[in-house]
Formats: sequence, C-alpha cells, structure tokens
Amino acid sequence: MSATQSNPVRTVLVGLRFGASLADRKIFNTNENDDFIKIVGVCDRDREKADAYSSRHGNLPVYYDLDDVLELDDVEAVMLMLPPDGRAGAVRKCLQAGKHVLTTKPFESDPEAALAVLKEARAAGLAVHMNSPAPLPSDDLAQIQKWHRKFDLGKPISAHWETYAPYNEVADGSWFDSYEKCPAAPIFRLGIYGINELIAVLGEVEEVELFTSRMTNRRLTPDNAQLMMKFASGAIGSIYAALCVSDGQYYPAGLTLHYERGTIYKRQVRHFEDKIFTHIEMRVTTAVDGKFYEETVTLPAVNRSGEYQFENFYNAVRNGISENETSPEAIASGIKVINMMAAKEKRI
Repeated sequence: MSATQSNPVRTVLVGLRFGASLADRKIFNTNENDDFIKIVGVCDRDREKADAYSSRHGNLPVYYDLDDVLELDDVEAVMLMLPPDGRAGAVRKCLQAGKHVLTTKPFESDPEAALAVLKEARAAGLAVHMNSPAPLPSDDLAQIQKWHRKFDLGKPISAHWETYAPYNEVADGSWFDSYEKCPAAPIFRLGIYGINELIAVLGEVEEVELFTSRMTNRRLTPDNAQLMMKFASGAIGSIYAALCVSDGQYYPAGLTLHYERGTIYKRQVRHFEDKIFTHIEMRVTTAVDGKFYEETVTLPAVNRSGEYQFENFYNAVRNGISENETSPEAIASGIKVINMMAAKEKRI
C-alpha cells in the first residue's frame, strides 16, 4: 500500500503524558505507519506541554480541551491517551461526535462502563481499538491455537505469564501513585497484557488472589506483584509483573502454557540498546507416537500480542468493523479481573 493510495486516518493526539512517547515511537520517528495514521493536531490541558510538543513536530495545531477537537469536521479519529479511570465517558463523547478512537490499555477501570460504550461504538459502526486486548488476533496467539489443533494438546491446565522492567520512578502525584486508580500497580500497568492473553486462551476468570510488595519503588504504590487466577474451566494461571527488575531485558513477556498433552513456551525478544522488540520465539513440546517431539517458530514482532495494530485501525475506519474483532465482552472480562484484583489489595 502506498501513502498516495492509503489516505491515512486524520487523527488528533489527545493526552501527552504517555501519548507523546507513543506517537514519537510509532508515528513521528518512523514511516512504518504513515499509510495508516496522520496526526493533524495535539491536545493537552497542560498548555506549556502541548505547545512544546507541537513545536517539535512542525507546529501542529494545538488544542487544550477535547471538546475543541471534537468540533473539527476534518478530523476522523482521536488518539485518546488519557488515564483509564472514567475513560469510557471521553470515548462516548468522541463517538457522539462521529470520531473513531484509538486508545491504550487498560481501557477502563469500570467493566460495565467499558462494555456499554464499546457496544455503542459497534452499533454506530465506529472503531474503538486498543493494544490489549488487540482488535484482531495477534500472530503469537494464533500460533498457540494452531499448535493446539495440530497436536491435539487437549485441555489447558495452567499458565504463567511474566514481564518486568526497571522504572526507577519517584512519586509525582499522578494516578500512578493512587491505589484506587492504579491497583496492584505492576499488574495494572504491565500485567494487563498477560491477563488479556490468558483470558483469550483459558476463558473466564472466576477467582483471584494477589500478592504485592514495594522493593525499590519511590512511588506510593507497589513495584512487585503476583496475581493468581482460577478459571471457570478449572485451569489456573499466574501473572508476575515488576517495575524493579533490571537484567538487561525490557518487557520480555514470557509465557508458559501447559496442556494435557503438551506445553507451549513464548518469549518476546527486545534490543537492549534501543528497547525495540525484534521478534518472538515460540516452542511447543509434546509426544508424537510415544516419542518426544519439539517444534519452534520465530515470528516478527509487528503483530505481536500487545502491539498497536495501526493497519487494522485504518481498515476498520475505511472499510468497516471486521466480524472477527475482539468482542466488547472479551475486553470487559479483563477489566473485571482488574476489579477482582483491586478488591484483594492490601495497602503497604
């Protein structure tokens, strides 16, 4: 697809705390998504921040309130990078203005509010996409399903997912310091990817237990957490996430998935120097005709679980919502787990 043919989606970036970093990594400093997204303005209530970011990117039009963005007739979509607490209300305003929405995980803090607004989006034929759960199946989760069928692995028995990075943060009064807005902080910020992956593979969660601690964090919230989950199928799973581990890897997102008749392993590989994901390594072990068998694959990182699917967003805007898109109910399921987890947290 060439840029002249693609007619990229005209989008305003709203919320520059995380949004600026994301746009710099995925849009402004690369041409890989030029066919799909064109940022035509930036918006943040912090006027100094918005003005400075605009000047770094060719003096883009600047707005200081979402309502001003929604009045723009030539804007098709909003890249909505606001905190998750109450985000459904901002998404609804975008939908009512006829705008598509590209946002981030976790989508919301309230599963019922999330479910309602996502259903409204479907009814209106407007795309609301996020990076986790992905709008369409990622390559790595598709490979898991492929191996499950190919080797007749049987029932899922258990799974462990983990990721970590050294954040070295300090308290700044943001929502990251709030137990209410950022429960079990490492799980809420990083482990949500694992929650959504395990739900996609193992189904609905019916019970959780949580352990947290603060090891090196200078924020008010924990930086070390483990979430245990029991699924309605009987399978059990665990999510480990930490903001305090520094071993030269960034967000390795390892997964071990045990079935009745086999095990699948997954590891995301990332450059140490620039922290860019390079590829995914996957392996299945099982027994074939009574003999040990192992198969491996290497997948590109471009359509990994947790990645922003800009091309699929473009296709949804230009061609309509795919019937294979992740359901509103599946998105709400991950938020329900977050709420169950929050109820278990004991303040440090």
